[in-house]
Amino acid sequence: MTRMFATWTVGAELGHADGFDWEQTPDSVVAELARRLTDPRVLDGRTFFSCGVWALPEGADNITEVAADDPARATYMQVGGRCTDLVLEVRVTDEEGYSHYAVAREPVGDPGAWTELSWDAGGGSTCTVRCHPEEVLTGEQAVPFFRDYVLRGALPRPELLRRIDV
Repeated sequence: MTRMFATWTVGAELGHADGFDWEQTPDSVVAELARRLTDPRVLDGRTFFSCGVWALPEGADNITEVAADDPARATYMQVGGRCTDLVLEVRVTDEEGYSHYAVAREPVGDPGAWTELSWDAGGGSTCTVRCHPEEVLTGEQAVPFFRDYVLRGALPRPELLRRIDV
């Protein structure tokens, strides 16, 4: 049985919207995520400022079969920002709950160098993330991470991960 995936988007006015395609393949999930990540009409920092994906547990072929507290729902990859500048995060469940990581496009050169990335979160609020410059990616740079995550269940290399508290 082919592994199934659920996706989501978050927008300043539209809020959180889950997506599940009954006819999906892993390749079609990657294609849809790539479109969202690279199309400036989609991930523009307002209409939509976040999107992500999580894998349904083995054997599940419908999102409604997955309980709200199932650890699969807490293991995911997501971005926040705009297709031109965004942050990529991955969350993995473990024995103690979960570990949440910021993902860098290349190893961080100067651990003391920081920048901020902000976007409209709706309702008059702004979301601001403090990150290393190497942790600011474009949608194009994020696509290979999502491809590896969906097609192979692969996480980014350890030297690209920085554990964060969320």
